[in-house]
Amino acid sequence: MTRIIACGEIDISTSGQLYRGVLDVLRRQRPSRIEVDLAGVTFLDASGVRALLMSQTAAAEVGCDLTLVKPSRIAHRVLEIVCLLETFGLAALPPPSPGPRRLHR
Repeated sequence: MTRIIACGEIDISTSGQLYRGVLDVLRRQRPSRIEVDLAGVTFLDASGVRALLMSQTAAAEVGCDLTLVKPSRIAHRVLEIVCLLETFGLAALPPPSPGPRRLHR
């Protein structure tokens, strides 16, 4: 099993890097399973979602199972909005709890 840790913004300027990273792992390591850790993702747009879907398809084509793990609140919410929680194996997980709130005085 290989774990890829994604962090920060996954948008039009970074989504290609994520996808190429997955392709590189598939080519070099030929794992049977890849987990993409989304705990540090602070933003996810449509191009990021597309990169995740393309990565999952590329993995499946070579017999590798790609799943998402530990999605941040924002990543979970975006995947929920576009109805992809089940596709990525996240439907059974409870949504991430909000972080601590700051009191404004």
